[in-house]
Amino acid sequence: MICGIDEAGRGPVIGPLVIVGACFENENIPILSRVKDSKQLTAKQREELFVEIIKAAKYKVIMIQPEEIDARYDNNTNLNKLEVEGFRSIIEHFRPERTFIDSPYKDCEKLKRELGLGKNDVVEHKADVNYPVVSAASIIAKVLRDAEIKKIEEKYKVKVGSGYPADPYTIEFLRKGKKYPFIRQSWETYKNIVKEKEQSKLMDY
Repeated sequence: MICGIDEAGRGPVIGPLVIVGACFENENIPILSRVKDSKQLTAKQREELFVEIIKAAKYKVIMIQPEEIDARYDNNTNLNKLEVEGFRSIIEHFRPERTFIDSPYKDCEKLKRELGLGKNDVVEHKADVNYPVVSAASIIAKVLRDAEIKKIEEKYKVKVGSGYPADPYTIEFLRKGKKYPFIRQSWETYKNIVKEKEQSKLMDY
């Protein structure tokens, strides 16, 4: 069994961080010849491949909600540590013969040591581009995170955009000033918008 591990939602100010391990037995590996990095695919292409991948793979999803990210951040647990905990949980669950991970660390060897991986395991930057098994995990993670954003919009009757700080729709939503549990309130993007609103109120006063 080989296993690819990746995440979606590391950088957004809205919505969960989704970590996925996708594992394939020998007979199911051929599907990976059609898999590309999720960022190179349209939403429709991702969704179509998602259906095929989850039929062929054993997979595990770890979804970390904004409230947990904020709580852990307050206790000096950064996103790297949360990801590593997720990676470890997936590896211990599947115990694959070979693991491929898209590394959030600059020092890939350090992460490899932390996870107790062997010389045949791969921990690299852009592993989602270079290894289809990681691309498969990336596709699952992205599709599931997109679905979570849709659920948020439907539940709260709001439009939040993609949730990323570079998205003007997301920033416009945050500037409305309402607090919701799906916002990462520990993020600098959110804190800066709150400061702007407070300063604006003081100037008006």
